[in-house]
Amino acid sequence: MEELERIKKQILRVLVKGPKTFWELINYQDSHIIPFLEALKSLLKEEIISYEKPYFKIIGSNLHLEGYHDPGCLFCSPFQADPYWKNILEKFKHLTKDRPLPTSDFDQGFIRPEDTLKRVAFIYLRGDLEENEIFILGDDDLISIAMALTGLPKRITVVEIDERINRFIKETCEKIGYKNIEVYNYNVIEALPRELKGRYDVFVTDPVETKKGLKLFIARCIESLKGPGSAGYMGFTHREASLQKWRDFQKFIYEAGFVITDILRDFTTYPEKENSWEDFYRTYRIMKEFDLELPNVDWYKSSLVRFEVVEGPYVPEIEAPKDLEELYFDEEAWATPLPSYLEKKA
Repeated sequence: MEELERIKKQILRVLVKGPKTFWELINYQDSHIIPFLEALKSLLKEEIISYEKPYFKIIGSNLHLEGYHDPGCLFCSPFQADPYWKNILEKFKHLTKDRPLPTSDFDQGFIRPEDTLKRVAFIYLRGDLEENEIFILGDDDLISIAMALTGLPKRITVVEIDERINRFIKETCEKIGYKNIEVYNYNVIEALPRELKGRYDVFVTDPVETKKGLKLFIARCIESLKGPGSAGYMGFTHREASLQKWRDFQKFIYEAGFVITDILRDFTTYPEKENSWEDFYRTYRIMKEFDLELPNVDWYKSSLVRFEVVEGPYVPEIEAPKDLEELYFDEEAWATPLPSYLEKKA
């Protein structure tokens, strides 16, 4: 989606609730002043809004607009400002209570349900959710279901290696009546299907954090995007990704034509109890360093990174992993479980 169209949507969803001044509106969009002015002028020219000093207001009567839903402070008091988000959270928790549990075969683990919705809410705040086509690579967090509950995306496509998760997503979306979703059984080592390339406004992924795996995940996602103004969201940790790896990744994403717009440090948490990781810990490299006991707190956290296409995007050349072992493991993978097929080899 072009930047101008995103800003126009951000403006209109606020104005549908009532007139606002220039200074009030500028706080509900996230661009430079110049494109913000261009968006206002475009809406005035299209006679969708009017300006009666000091207020801008909607004059189009045939607009079908969803009003702005304030998610509150996503760090200190999420979902306290508007019951819209609280209702979605309760539905999401109920729908996902019997979700598939992680398997070590695919280095899985899911974040807290409220953190999944926090990600959705942040994507919404940035204007990247409504009427957009969204590509999700790997979805053990079930963010596709949380997005579907809002009813705001134009289309959602999930590509995921775990067929259990894919069945669960399809069955759940059918249950809630969200029809604009496609789910593919997909291994990231394989080429992205041609019909998924260059078709999406936004991508979301939680990549593996090995040097080769990280770039492979993001390269597949880059292939899915339309062009300038499209955005990507990814979870990225400081637990198994050193600052050197962060620096290398930033160089990679800049070369691809993106700029990083947001980094929300430790925005999401992986709950120990709900993930039932006890058996996985036997194979973690970190456990053998001090003969550690199982964690007594939720310690594994992830930052949320947003980047936006400025030019291109271009897919940099990468050295793809030759197999799943190389995909999931490098010298920094100290808290990655050994898959069952590798345990047998060991």
